[in-house]
Amino acid sequence: MQAKFLYDQDNNGGTYPTPPSQPQSPGLSTPPSPPSYNTGNTGGSASSNSIIALVLGILSWIMCGILAAIPAWIIGKKEVNAIDEGRSPAAGRTMAVIGMWLGIIQTILGILAIIALVILFALGMLGGILDSLN
Repeated sequence: MQAKFLYDQDNNGGTYPTPPSQPQSPGLSTPPSPPSYNTGNTGGSASSNSIIALVLGILSWIMCGILAAIPAWIIGKKEVNAIDEGRSPAAGRTMAVIGMWLGIIQTILGILAIIALVILFALGMLGGILDSLN
């Protein structure tokens, strides 16, 4: 069945000539196509785990401290491994890495703060004991 065009006067009965083919020079060939790399699942959106890692990493700095930092570190690392293995979309790699590093840094700072508090508490106890001896 042919489509009729109301305003097409140069319709030529509904058939159009095919464009002429490009002549090939004898020594030239088409350029090779670029190599394709198997990057796994390269979807356009990030996975939920990478978003969770980033949100937990940010929350660890805002209000939750080490309670959110450790899960951010763990979830971020697992998501980076999943992206490397091709099980998760590569679009979430940056979010997962940022969440992981926010969790790592906050965990280290949290542990250092706990150690400092223990030392200050021990020194305070020692000072109280020394004052009671005098």
